[in-house]
Amino acid sequence: MQELLQDKKVSSKEIIDLSHYFKVLKRSLAIIILFSVLVTGIAILVVFSITPKYTATATLLIEAHEKKAVSIEEVVGIDSSQKEYYLTQFEILKSNQIAEKVIDKLGLANLAEFNSTLKAEKSFVDEIKSMPLVASLLGASEDKGPTAEGIRQSVLTAFKDNLVISPVRKTQLVKISFTSEDPTLAAKVANEVGYAYIDTNLEAKLSATQYASSWITTRLAELKQQLENSEQALSDFLVREKLIDDSGIESLASQELANLTERLAQVRDKRIEIESAYTALKSSNITDVASLSSIPSISSHPQVIAIREAEIDAVNEVQELSKRYGPKHDKMIAAKAKLASVQEQAGSITDKLVNGIGKELQAVRKQESLLNNEIQSRKGEYQQITIKKSRYEALKREVETNRNVLNVFLNRQKETSATSDFQAATARFTDKAMIPQIPSAPKKTLIVALAFVASFGLAVVMAFVIDAMKNTVESVKSFEDKFGLIPLGGVPMIKAKKFKKAPLDNSVFFDSHYVSFSESVRSIRTSLMLSYMNNDRKRIAITSSVPEEGKTTVSINLAMSFAKVENVLLIDCDLRKSSISERFGFKKHHQGLTNHLLMGAELEDCLFKDKHSGLTVMPAGMLTPNPQELLSSKQFEELLNKLEIQYDRIIIDTPPTLPVSDSLIVSQLTKAVIIVVKANGPKTDAVRKTMSKFMGHGIGIDGVVVNQINTKVAQTEYGYGEYGHYGDEQIV
Repeated sequence: MQELLQDKKVSSKEIIDLSHYFKVLKRSLAIIILFSVLVTGIAILVVFSITPKYTATATLLIEAHEKKAVSIEEVVGIDSSQKEYYLTQFEILKSNQIAEKVIDKLGLANLAEFNSTLKAEKSFVDEIKSMPLVASLLGASEDKGPTAEGIRQSVLTAFKDNLVISPVRKTQLVKISFTSEDPTLAAKVANEVGYAYIDTNLEAKLSATQYASSWITTRLAELKQQLENSEQALSDFLVREKLIDDSGIESLASQELANLTERLAQVRDKRIEIESAYTALKSSNITDVASLSSIPSISSHPQVIAIREAEIDAVNEVQELSKRYGPKHDKMIAAKAKLASVQEQAGSITDKLVNGIGKELQAVRKQESLLNNEIQSRKGEYQQITIKKSRYEALKREVETNRNVLNVFLNRQKETSATSDFQAATARFTDKAMIPQIPSAPKKTLIVALAFVASFGLAVVMAFVIDAMKNTVESVKSFEDKFGLIPLGGVPMIKAKKFKKAPLDNSVFFDSHYVSFSESVRSIRTSLMLSYMNNDRKRIAITSSVPEEGKTTVSINLAMSFAKVENVLLIDCDLRKSSISERFGFKKHHQGLTNHLLMGAELEDCLFKDKHSGLTVMPAGMLTPNPQELLSSKQFEELLNKLEIQYDRIIIDTPPTLPVSDSLIVSQLTKAVIIVVKANGPKTDAVRKTMSKFMGHGIGIDGVVVNQINTKVAQTEYGYGEYGHYGDEQIV
């Protein structure tokens, strides 16, 4: 147990056990080296069978703007601020148009390096595809040979795959690199791509200049006519309206109209407020002072305030007297009469307020109507002036616009005519490509070295992955190796048709088909009885790390094993997912522990005895929303103390430890716990964490039971096979 404690401390600090990884490497070293050598040998064969290729690079300087003869600054100046311009030029260098020009000029379509149809030998893949059976499976039609368009696109793709355009950062330089099996051809292509780019730009500019000159000349006549028409329309408008300029139009007295509009808005707001109060007062709903006070416009009226206070006093008086006197008492009658009088006065005040506010509303409405009529009259006077101003400004803007457009076109016509015969290149070579002397690919030494390193690394990773996938407990011996502790024993796995979709019931322990199962449980019982000889502890708690490890099966069968020699009680303390009562053929929530502790059911009614084994069972009982509070209660502890007097042994089935802490609570009362570990189930880290939890809380571990061990492993370690035939349903 001391070794386990030390192991827990190491795990809690999450120290990596490097010795374990060295052991894995040592165990797999021969396979790792063999795999690396094999992959490296294949890489060497592949590398030396590859045809060497040469890469030639030319450097091109791309100007920022088109050079113009009319400005010396534009001829020699370079603008490096236009990032999008350079990105566009880089893409043009990669375009199909440039590539096709170079292909046609150098006749690359006639070379087998770019045209696969000219190769004397077919590739292995092409030979496979040409086989009749494969061709029929692929649905290929009768081979009519490659078309001209197919060859053109194939050559273009091969060309662009070997072309690399790479700009030099923070400069106007771009490198044109081309890779080919022929070093001379690689240099030619790199240079021709630069020449093709320069020629393409010159052709595009010449074409654009010619088209622009023709289009500008045509548009000039139309623009001149438009300017003359707009000037004539402005003159006709001034004559017709008897205006010299727009000085008379600016005399619009807008301030007066704005003042009238503001006054109208104020009167309208006042009218809405009074009208709202008047409507509310006229409504049949205004029957008391409280409703009258809810109207903002009259809530501050002195009479309303006074009558409201009087009504509140009268109501309070009635309520106060009603607590001491009956409805026919003189004081109650007098108080109600006073309240009725106040309410009558409120009705009178309401009528007066309605009449007063009604007269005020009529006056405000009349004032609003007069202001509205005045505004409409003034608008009519100013409308004609505004229309004239708008029309004048529209005609004036049209004249200015037509004149500006005409001036722009005249300037462009002069510039185009002056520079139409000037052809300035937008790029020039700073370094032309030279014939490469050393192959650029393949880099044989680097490839072979990388192949060895990659294959060695892959083999090491696979060794670690395979080892990590085995990071579970497979058997009793496996547990000893991983934890340095000897478990209480191991329980073999049972696979039968009736247990495929249902857990093992209470009949397995006595079934002659599963002798090895019952013998393994008896062996665990013997180990426990020997360990309990020096103390008088009667309580045994059983748990697991995670669900589905078989802790309930171990609890039931261990309890039935003890029942053969002692008076034993089995308690189901898995209050979250109880299943013991079902294993014995009862309903899931059979009356049990929670019924006794929470409902006060008689203890005898919460127990049942298995006739075959003589085991007494206390089911979990009904569901409870707070199982941890129930298990940590004083009543549960007193119940265990009481039951301990009646029984020689109490075995308690608890929930898994990692999901919930119920088992920690119960084990505080049992002083120790048995942990069930499923073979090939949870990772060893989960088991180690479970053991650390108990030892960290000062709870002892009676031992570990390895459950559901594979039959072959069990027979190898303990010779379970000597018990012979197990019937039609075999242990696996």
